[in-house]
Amino acid sequence: MLFLLVLQDRPDDAAFLSDLYDTHYRLLYGQALKVLRHRQDAEDVVQATMLKLTSKIPLLRGLERNKVPSYLVITVRNTAINLYRQKTSRQEHQADVPLEWVPGSPQDSPESRLLAMDGVARIRAALQKLPQREKDAMTLRYVQGLSDEEVADALGVKAASARGLLSRGRQRLKDLLREGGD
Repeated sequence: MLFLLVLQDRPDDAAFLSDLYDTHYRLLYGQALKVLRHRQDAEDVVQATMLKLTSKIPLLRGLERNKVPSYLVITVRNTAINLYRQKTSRQEHQADVPLEWVPGSPQDSPESRLLAMDGVARIRAALQKLPQREKDAMTLRYVQGLSDEEVADALGVKAASARGLLSRGRQRLKDLLREGGD
């Protein structure tokens, strides 16, 4: 119950939030588990929700008693959905990388390394065919290892625009590689 550490200098608020946690834990955990279908992730979401609620204590105290569970359920469900989306997005990006490009994979023989180098050469050639903005965004993100926000700052655009450039760039790169890159 990490949220109690945040409230250690406010004992009334800590007692209030602890009471909410004890009363509604099973409900919140059940809602998170429905979305995530993973016990540890559901527990993490309940804890993250309680941490978020440390800044919402005045709002929670002002709610009618019968509306508090609904507010808690909506908050935990939204937090769980956000975590689910993050994990799904991360898995999709990882699934886009062919196994032969993963270092230390079972295909780490000299022949597979040669094929991987050929793959890297094909990617470089295909990358050169992208529009300049997409090429810049892809280079900053995947060669230099910058985050989406850092790419946006470097290109002088909003983060959403940078993510759009990266998405279009990845799609065009896939299309070029499927066509043979030539």
